[in-house]
Amino acid sequence: MVEPTGAPQGDQPASTVGALRVGGLSLARHQLGLALGLGCERIICVTTPHEPEMPVLRQAAEDAGAAFHAVPGVRGMLGLVSVADDVIAFAEGLLVWPELMLPLIEDGACVLSQPIERGLAAGFERLDLNHAAAGALRVPGRMIERLADVPSDADPFSILQRVALQSGVQQRVLPDLALEPGRWQLVRNDDQAHEVEEGWFRLHTHDEGVLGPSGRIARRGVRLIGPALLHAGSGGTVVALAALVLCGLALVTGWFGLTTTGCALAGAGWVLFLSASLFGRVERRSLRLARPRVAPMRVYSGVLDLTLALLMLWNESPHMGQGLVYRAFAPVMLLGLLRLGTSVMPPERVAWVADRALLALVLGLSSLAGWLDGAILGLGLLYLGLALHAVHRLSQLTTL
Repeated sequence: MVEPTGAPQGDQPASTVGALRVGGLSLARHQLGLALGLGCERIICVTTPHEPEMPVLRQAAEDAGAAFHAVPGVRGMLGLVSVADDVIAFAEGLLVWPELMLPLIEDGACVLSQPIERGLAAGFERLDLNHAAAGALRVPGRMIERLADVPSDADPFSILQRVALQSGVQQRVLPDLALEPGRWQLVRNDDQAHEVEEGWFRLHTHDEGVLGPSGRIARRGVRLIGPALLHAGSGGTVVALAALVLCGLALVTGWFGLTTTGCALAGAGWVLFLSASLFGRVERRSLRLARPRVAPMRVYSGVLDLTLALLMLWNESPHMGQGLVYRAFAPVMLLGLLRLGTSVMPPERVAWVADRALLALVLGLSSLAGWLDGAILGLGLLYLGLALHAVHRLSQLTTL
């Protein structure tokens, strides 16, 4: 499979349209993610010589096991495509929601199209009286030979699209979902890139599940400052490091007996951990990256639970004859019941119960009032009751 891109189109020359950035990544890099998600084994990028983005694209393609070729014009593709190949092509500047694109292209040869009114208004070219192009197609490799006589500076996608339609390749109209704002668009200059970025980021940070208070705060923060962090080349990594720093500061303050301050820092660290996880989700969704073997949130929750356990342990009032193991029992049981309970609770309850920032807030206020020991025991009983109730509900469902 092949992805030719880089033809001149729109308001900027070909050397700059593919380099326009949305969410900190170039449009060409977004398209490469689509091609790799479709299983393309060879990537062909029609571009100008010495384009700065090429080393990044080449490295990403080769890391995914695909061959990468940058060619200066249409004719450069001829020797790279055989009649046995399928060719998948994207128009320069196309930015789409990956989950919408992949099922449409996977079904065989087609030229994707959309209603004429919407397509022309969005900058796509006309195909016929009722349809405009949608910026993507899949055709047999033998059609590439038809490009041998076209000028070297011609737009390969536009030419190939017309060849496909003349050869009887069917049009496949985009579903209604693809026509919603932000899901399927053509970006041709910096102004348009800035306009679509907010909607693009909102789509990629949307969560179908139930969010607790910390999750809502994290999502709001990522939407506000996320694009700026991604354009700066940092994003989730720097946010996760900041969360680790807050956890470290929480332990330092807790060691010196400032448990309330430590809990506040740990709660803020949890919000940053959620933000870092959200950044990672944005990258995986937009670039079609595989899920990591170990979910980042498992690591983040482990770090936060360890931080809270030490804060509770250091602040407990030691009674006569109580050793470290005895004193650690209540905090460990509390966090163990939290993890056990959330594994069987319904999602709408998990969103609140598993919110470590809320737990840190309750512990911090209890420490400030001098009731931390009682709060640990009370929370442990609460988690145990919620877990037993969830198990009882599950047993009723399985016995019906």
